Amino acid sequence: MTGPGEATGRFLPGCTSFMIARPHDRPPRPTLALLPGEERPSLIDPAKLDDWTGGWVARLAAPSAERMGAGPEQILWDVSAGSQARTAPNPKGGWTAVQRGPVRLWDRVEHAVQLWQAADEPHQERFGITVSAAGQRVWLGTEDGPGWNLPI
Repeated sequence: MTGPGEATGRFLPGCTSFMIARPHDRPPRPTLALLPGEERPSLIDPAKLDDWTGGWVARLAAPSAERMGAGPEQILWDVSAGSQARTAPNPKGGWTAVQRGPVRLWDRVEHAVQLWQAADEPHQERFGITVSAAGQRVWLGTEDGPGWNLPI
């Protein structure tokens, strides 16, 4: 359903994403220092973020975070909030997540990936977006399904 100033629809098949407008460079940022934080077991395999849709879902959950790393060693860094998260293999099995700052980045990403996994890891065309004066929301399955509010 759409009306004046609103739109709803599904993402197209393929891999849709956005990039910084050319010829702009990334804004300056300080050097990353991995600081101590709250440590706990990760409930998901961090390598799921290497899957195209898994990484896209992670960006929905933590849109202002930059992702670095690969496989079991992921780093999420939100310069504006001062939050960071990182994962590593646990020698006893599984993975360890360490996070600090006001935004619990790994908690958000982990929850989003779990929702995606519970829906059998669908590709992007199973997601939709609703845009209105109230904001922008990406949803999985149906408009009232799990979703993420995007910054405006």
